[in-house]
Amino acid sequence: MSSESLSQYTSSGDVALFDFRDDYIAAHTVAGLHLESADVATIAATARKLADDRHLLLPDVDALLERCVVALLSGHLVLQGPPGTGKTTLAYVLAEAFNASAHLETATADWSTYDVIGGLHPTSRQGLESLEPWLGHVPRAALECAGVIARHQDEDERKNEPRQAHWLIIDEFSRAEIDKAIGPLYTVLGGGGDDAPLPLWFGEDEKTSAVWLPKRFRIIATMNDVDTNYVYTFSQGLTRRFQFVYVGVPAKDQIEDELQQARISAGEWFKATYGGADFDVAADFVDDPRTMDATTVIAGLLKEIRYDNPDRTRPGWPLGTAQIVDVYRQLALRRTDASHPTSLLNALDLALADRVIPQAGNLLTAQLEAAEAWLGGQALPHTITALQHLRDASATGY
Repeated sequence: MSSESLSQYTSSGDVALFDFRDDYIAAHTVAGLHLESADVATIAATARKLADDRHLLLPDVDALLERCVVALLSGHLVLQGPPGTGKTTLAYVLAEAFNASAHLETATADWSTYDVIGGLHPTSRQGLESLEPWLGHVPRAALECAGVIARHQDEDERKNEPRQAHWLIIDEFSRAEIDKAIGPLYTVLGGGGDDAPLPLWFGEDEKTSAVWLPKRFRIIATMNDVDTNYVYTFSQGLTRRFQFVYVGVPAKDQIEDELQQARISAGEWFKATYGGADFDVAADFVDDPRTMDATTVIAGLLKEIRYDNPDRTRPGWPLGTAQIVDVYRQLALRRTDASHPTSLLNALDLALADRVIPQAGNLLTAQLEAAEAWLGGQALPHTITALQHLRDASATGY
């Protein structure tokens, strides 16, 4: 095995990834090893603790985590849902619960088989232009996984490699035209037949013309299913190659706990970034009466607009927890505003206007009207003005 990690190298062209030839042998050698444990309850419990440690509040959390664990024991996973619901954080939590390291790549509309599988990369060495093989995201992650497995299996190296595998997280999965971009990976992910390596047409020799995907290797993708105007759809064939699990917003009876976790996250961010050692997260922000007054307003907003109305004639706006954390961060930044020393409601008004309302551009008219009706009873003039500007722009096509 190469002593250096394959994941150190990217598309910079500084290193020819086929220099790591031993990794291809290792990938084939360890390809047949399955995950070390299929204990669903234990893995899900580990994931639950990790999620709690990260202040990640999930709806129907135990059932959700069990579904994800079962999906990953079987194959690859797509976490789909509204933005801001913690899908990316959950992906890392799941990898860690399985004792796997992971790295993230973000899909874009420009992705092709070059990005996913690889190809020839133009480079210059000692003044000479040439084309060198470059591994795409999936085979590179698979080789990294093989290296981790091999070191983990070696008794002499296990103390330096506690992880059993390495996984790939693909953020914003549906922003790429994946059906076209995955190329021959489509067949490899299909399973059900004889095992076969992923062919690499650009390989330099027999050893590097294919790479085995270890059975411990997983892809966890995240997908925003709200901004449908900016994403691609999947074929049924591709959909069959992943298990899809929906990650929604917390339930209405979880709002109090959700906002508590959001305040803690924002307070810890402020302390680490600007607050310093003298900043007490609980006393100076989380439990500050001014923060709690703002929390009452936020809770009212979520209860009014986030969920379907009782007769289901108006769908809710699934505003994610991450957006609420952003609002609390702005409250933390403005907590020492000398012009409003006894209240954070002005800061809340500005935060909602600047951080939340701009994300309402794709809402239905009925959803916007519901938000406007609720805001009409609140002392939030900047937020009301921002919503009116958004509605006017939508009406005129700007």
